[in-house]
Amino acid sequence: MDEGAELTIIREELEEAKSQIEDYYSRLQRLQADFENYKRRTRVGNEELLKYASFDLIRELLEVSDNLERAIESMKTIEGAEYFIEGIAMIHKQFCEILSKNGVIVIKSVGEQFDPYIHEAIMNVTSDEYPDNEVIEEFKKGYKLYDKVIRPSAVKVSKRS
Repeated sequence: MDEGAELTIIREELEEAKSQIEDYYSRLQRLQADFENYKRRTRVGNEELLKYASFDLIRELLEVSDNLERAIESMKTIEGAEYFIEGIAMIHKQFCEILSKNGVIVIKSVGEQFDPYIHEAIMNVTSDEYPDNEVIEEFKKGYKLYDKVIRPSAVKVSKRS
């Protein structure tokens, strides 16, 4: 085999090796990008999991808050129960502060426009006194955990006649 033919073969092999290197490099870049995306998705998923891990527990604790509010209201009719009411009110306030520190937000209802994502219409009232679809009374408080509704507010909504 002459030198020219050998040189041609070597050049072809070199081009083929360069092509393989470019292919491997391109694959490596895609794998790196895929791995970075996987790490990001995993991190975001874990953050969401941690953020909402207490969702069910908080939903149950909200019933305790409701019962404390009911106890305060019912004891207002009892003569001489002021100190007892004050004590329960302090406990309830502390309880609400703990919930708030952990991402629980009370949904504002009365005076707001009815929103089916955060309100549950228990009753509709035909009235020209209020704007259409305005929440005029709240029967049960609604709550969110960060941006996710734990429990919608049970409300009365006005309807124009």
